[in-house]
Amino acid sequence: MYIVFDFETTGLNANEEQIIEIASAKLDENLNPIDTFHTMVALNEGRILPQFIRQLTGITAEDLEDGMPEDEALEKLKKFIGDSVVVAQFASFDLAFLAKVMKPEKFICTRSMARMLRPEEYASLKNLIEIYGVTNLDPHRAYADVEATIQVFKHQKAECEERGIEYMNVLIDSNERPLNYVPDNAIVHYMEFDKK
Repeated sequence: MYIVFDFETTGLNANEEQIIEIASAKLDENLNPIDTFHTMVALNEGRILPQFIRQLTGITAEDLEDGMPEDEALEKLKKFIGDSVVVAQFASFDLAFLAKVMKPEKFICTRSMARMLRPEEYASLKNLIEIYGVTNLDPHRAYADVEATIQVFKHQKAECEERGIEYMNVLIDSNERPLNYVPDNAIVHYMEFDKK
């Protein structure tokens, strides 16, 4: 089983910021979705939703008023994940927030897969959906990003396996987007990215 998941957060630093939206989909061995978990997450007491996050995601403080407390939402996600392989677009980022409750044994980073498959291309989700002809109806909203990541992952998994590229627990560090968090079980490779 695979769990593709995505967080929207108040900022980039998992030690200082919090999650505001969680979306995840459970996939079977054929990568077909069989279950989902989604929730908005209430702002911690005293925290204000930054303006740039409101603009980026379209999420407002009012949207979060009925959300779950962050610790409860993460516990539910942990239960949903179980012992599945987790998949995320920029796994280093999402795993840093998930580390508050769990450190999965196996993970897959679709951004790192992209760097290995096409070292000369940008590896953002926006760029990957263009490469693979995938539609993302609501970028920077967790569930839309999960749906887009699933489609990208299907293409990349097939390509990696065809070319014999090892991707389980692999993270690619680069000057384009340096890793801020590295799980203990990660295999890290550095790739210089030539920004043309």
